[in-house]
Amino acid sequence: MSPQDITPDKRAIIGLVAQAYEGRACLPNFQRDFVWPREGVADLLRSILRGYYIGSLLLLRCDPANAPFSPVFLRGAKPTGREAMPEVLILDGQQRLTSLLYALTAPDLALKDSKIPRRFFVDLVKLIEDPDDDEIVFDVPKTELNGLDQPETQFARRVLPCSTLLRADDFMTWRDGLDDWLRGNNGEMHEQFRARWRGPWTKAVTGFQNFLVPLVELPQVSYEHPNSVGRVCAIFEKLNSTGVELSVYDLLTARLYRHAIRLHDLWRASVKEHKRLAKWSEGKAETHKFGVQMLRTLALRRGIDPKPKMLINLEPEGFEDDWRRAAAAMERALELLEHVGDDGFGVFAHKWLPGFGQLPALAALRAELEDNDLGETARAELRRWYWCNVFLERFSSGVESKSRKDYSEMTEHWFRDGPEPAVFAEAKARIGADGYSIRGSASYASAVYSGVFCLLANRGARDWMLGENLQLQKLHDHHVFPKKYLRDHGITKKPEVNSIVNRTLISNKTNGKIKDKAPAEYLANDKIVSPLQGDAVLLPHFLDEESRRAMRQAGPDTMSAGVSAAYAHFCQSREAMIIREIRRVCGLASE
Repeated sequence: MSPQDITPDKRAIIGLVAQAYEGRACLPNFQRDFVWPREGVADLLRSILRGYYIGSLLLLRCDPANAPFSPVFLRGAKPTGREAMPEVLILDGQQRLTSLLYALTAPDLALKDSKIPRRFFVDLVKLIEDPDDDEIVFDVPKTELNGLDQPETQFARRVLPCSTLLRADDFMTWRDGLDDWLRGNNGEMHEQFRARWRGPWTKAVTGFQNFLVPLVELPQVSYEHPNSVGRVCAIFEKLNSTGVELSVYDLLTARLYRHAIRLHDLWRASVKEHKRLAKWSEGKAETHKFGVQMLRTLALRRGIDPKPKMLINLEPEGFEDDWRRAAAAMERALELLEHVGDDGFGVFAHKWLPGFGQLPALAALRAELEDNDLGETARAELRRWYWCNVFLERFSSGVESKSRKDYSEMTEHWFRDGPEPAVFAEAKARIGADGYSIRGSASYASAVYSGVFCLLANRGARDWMLGENLQLQKLHDHHVFPKKYLRDHGITKKPEVNSIVNRTLISNKTNGKIKDKAPAEYLANDKIVSPLQGDAVLLPHFLDEESRRAMRQAGPDTMSAGVSAAYAHFCQSREAMIIREIRRVCGLASE
């Protein structure tokens, strides 16, 4: 498919609605559900009546007997046959076309924010006298029409049902009925209708029915040519303007449907079976892109590059079994992440995960360990691989290529006596170097930042005042040198104040007692730092004697120059202690 094959056009949107109503325009089944509320439907009608731009549409022309994606009817359609055989698939424009289909055909279906079917009307008088008034379009529950479903009531109130807008003949019939009714019931109003209203009303409705919408129509592609299908998916992802991001998981759902593989059903079965997957994803494939993460895991175990263009072409043969294995692998990876201690990665709460990019490779490699019954050495190398990636922040970009590279290098090393993966040499060169620093990490966007908090958990860090494990408390991400205290002494740069070397985890209760106190003051307060614990409570927080000495130099009456010197000393000593632990978990302790 070349750019020359893509046809820009303008078309009457009512014609497209009619196509959808008859089942000749359908949706690919990867599209999400119709989600617009009644006010969104009404606002679209108002925009067309006023002649406003309502966005463009993206269509894919197709062979009715051999659509490239499994087609489904739009909500409210009344097709002539039971089987969908579309002339075009709607790639972008579902919400708008379904809204118009609903308003113009009045199906007995509810909208997102209403359990009772709604009926939409145009107030013809307001439409001419004050088109900017939102009351030009209104809706009424089907059970509360109070005669508005009868032509006589509509004529008396000069209210046009939107169900007459789809076909020109329906409006003309309604208008002629109004003419006859006024002639027989209100001669004065009939004259006014003839003189003032008939022409403008007809012009407004004709304008609605002839309203043109820009669209792009992609040429017909064959399902037997997966590269063409993949290009269609890529175009759709790039041009989609609905505000609901569709991933390769959604697109693959449609491709596999033709092979009787129901990806949504496989997902639901997986979250039912695996409690951690259900918890981390909240039961939804789109949460943190877990549906895509599973496909990446599956692809890695098939020996395939987990990039989108490869995922969209995953072969259906054996897919269901491979998916179930990927789900089990993901569950075990999440178990490893959550485990607190040297054997795990200390992610005791989801917010502390140092990014989701590593998950597929971690899941696939963990599965290789278990399937092949590998021993202690390989398992230690997996942990080393994980921590090296965290503190190198390798998976902050290029996730797919790094996943494939690392998976290949690790399995080659384990099963075919290949060399150590390149990530270990990179960690030695960077993390093992004298100039390695973590001070620049000052937010959750950094894997290093979250990784240090996970190390705190693995070291058994406890709350300073309560002496309890962090997992038992509502936690606060605490500045060791309080932010206000530093600001009051002229230290205001956010990266310097919020650096990970000045952060630790304590309970909300303990943090509330510290507030803005000087480090020397709260460190000496046995109601804040338990005197019974001593080193046992502070060392796991990377607060050794050298760091505490710097804290004791920062008192409530210390001059700014003294605070600045104490803070510099503190950051240097605490960073050194954290880096020693980082090097240990990365297998660089002896470097």
